Amino acid sequence: MGIAYQTNKSLVRDYTEETAVIRDVLIEPGRPECSVKLAPLTALEADRILKKLDTLAMQALSPAIATILAEEAEPILVAVRMVKTETKEAFMGVLSAGSNLDICWLRAIHVGSGIMNSAGTANCGVCQQANCTRTWLFAYVAGTEINLVPSQTMAEEAAVIHFGVYDPIDVPKLESIRFDIAGIPTPAQSIELRIRKAFGENETALARFEKPVIVGPEKRQLIRVYPYASGDDRAQLISLLITKAEDLTLTVT
Repeated sequence: MGIAYQTNKSLVRDYTEETAVIRDVLIEPGRPECSVKLAPLTALEADRILKKLDTLAMQALSPAIATILAEEAEPILVAVRMVKTETKEAFMGVLSAGSNLDICWLRAIHVGSGIMNSAGTANCGVCQQANCTRTWLFAYVAGTEINLVPSQTMAEEAAVIHFGVYDPIDVPKLESIRFDIAGIPTPAQSIELRIRKAFGENETALARFEKPVIVGPEKRQLIRVYPYASGDDRAQLISLLITKAEDLTLTVT
């Protein structure tokens, strides 16, 4: 078993349906704790989720991202249970079919898709481009704010949880980021990706948000960034998407 499973073995248990008070997670700006309706979850489902997190950590090939997934396993369980409240279907991971639930890394193509943009509003792709733009690559202009994720409302049977940002290019351009959830803005957070010496020559620059951010079913989000320099950049959200297996296709619309 990997770091996520070994760190969180105590989370493998049955969970009953409940309205829980969730703390230390940003769900609604201005509220340090939120009451959230959560679906039941079996010990087998919890086991599958932790094993899935280990698989996702291996896909990321980053010790820092693996650590984030291990430390934030509990909020991830919360996000899965929020979606299951809507679907009433089990979390099955790679064994899923139809309405069973699975988790994947957020891809650029998901931004503006029907999963995240249920109204089908135009130009809701990465950095206000066409819906389902297939890459995070964008030519930023210094000092010009732009919506990395334009305003869009999650589908009824999906949620996303954001942990941070990483940037694989040599000279990252972004300096700060701000969330807007259900029309309420959060304070801007610094993402000093340009300070690379701390990461080592062969490490990808990474900035972790102060708290995980859960955007639940039918919730609206907007993510705005501020570049300090002009040029091409490939800043990518470190985020997990939870939704039905049938919606996790290679080509998203």
